[in-house]
Amino acid sequence: MRNTYLAAVDIGGTKITVSIAHYEGVLIKLYQRVKLEGDNTSIPEQVDALIERACRRIGIHKKDISAVGISTCSPFKIKNGYKVIVSPNLCGGLAKERGVIPNDWTEIPLEEVLTGKYPRVKSGNDCVTSVVAERLFGAGKGEDNLVYVTWSTGIGTGIFVDGHLLKGKNENAGHGGHIYIAEDGPQCGCGNFGDLEALVSGSAIARDYGEGATTEDVFSAYRQGDTKAKKVIKKAAYNFARGMASINALMDTQLFIIGGSVFLNNRDILLPLVEQEFFKSFPALTSGVKFTPSALHTFLGDIAALSLVMPDEWIEKWEHDRPWENAPPAVVLEDNGNE
Repeated sequence: MRNTYLAAVDIGGTKITVSIAHYEGVLIKLYQRVKLEGDNTSIPEQVDALIERACRRIGIHKKDISAVGISTCSPFKIKNGYKVIVSPNLCGGLAKERGVIPNDWTEIPLEEVLTGKYPRVKSGNDCVTSVVAERLFGAGKGEDNLVYVTWSTGIGTGIFVDGHLLKGKNENAGHGGHIYIAEDGPQCGCGNFGDLEALVSGSAIARDYGEGATTEDVFSAYRQGDTKAKKVIKKAAYNFARGMASINALMDTQLFIIGGSVFLNNRDILLPLVEQEFFKSFPALTSGVKFTPSALHTFLGDIAALSLVMPDEWIEKWEHDRPWENAPPAVVLEDNGNE
C-alpha cells in the first residue's frame, strides 16, 4: 500500500480542491472555483478533469489512482445505490426564488459518474469527514465526545458520541445548519425559513448588513467600530451559540471544534461572543464544554477526504510525521483550466 496513489477531493460552495497523495505525503494540490453552470454532471466532470490534470503534473497516469475520497457539502440522498448530492449551496433548483445559485439542479450524481472512472470512490459530508480527520490528526485527538462545526458559506456539523461516529440512514446526521432557530426568519438555500444557516452563515452576515458588503467587509467594519456591523455580528454569534447549545443538549458533548473561513478568520471576535451566550444555557449540560479552533485549518479538507480511503498503515506515519504541513502550495487554476 506504500506505492498507492490516492486522490483527495474537497468540494465546497465556492471551490474544489484536488490533491494527490501517497504514503510519504501530499504531492500536489489544485484549486479551482466550482462550476455551477451546465447540466448536473458539471461538478463530477470537473473533479475528473482536475484529478487527471494533477496526475499529469506529477508524472503519473489517472489509472494509477487506486481510490478517490471526496469530502463535500451535502446532504445526500441514495439513488441507484449511489450517494447523490442535494446541497442548497450547489443546487439552485432547491429554492429557485432565492436566485443565488445559477442553475436549476436539484441533485448531483457525483458518485455514480466517478465510480465508472476509478476503482474505488467514497464520498462523505464535509463536516462528518472533518470530525474524523480532527479526531485522528487534529484538535480532537483522544476525545470520544466531540462536534466539529464549520462556519463558512454554510453551517454543518460532524459528531462523535461515546467514540461512535453518527451517520444516519443516508449519512446525513449532523446537518446542524438546518435546525430551526427563528419562528419567522430568512430563507435558506434548502428552502427552510429561519434555520441556523439562514441566520449565521457568511452570506447571511453580508445580507443582513446590506449595502453590497461582503462578509469580510462587515468584519472589517466591526473592527473599526461600526455600530451596524457590531449589531449584525453579535446577532449572528448569539444565534450560532444557541444552535450549539441545542446540539449539546441532545449530544452531551465535551468539545466543539470550529472551522470554516468565517470563524477562523475572525475567531478573536466570534469566540468570546459565542462562549458568552453558550454558557448562559442550562449549566448542568454546558459546564465543562470546551470550544477550540480547528487544528488542521487549511489542510482540513484534504485530510478529511483522505480519511475516507486512507489505508490503516498510513495513519500512524501521518499522525507522527504530519506530512501535509510540508505539502506544496496549491496551484490556483482559472475557470478555463489555465494557471
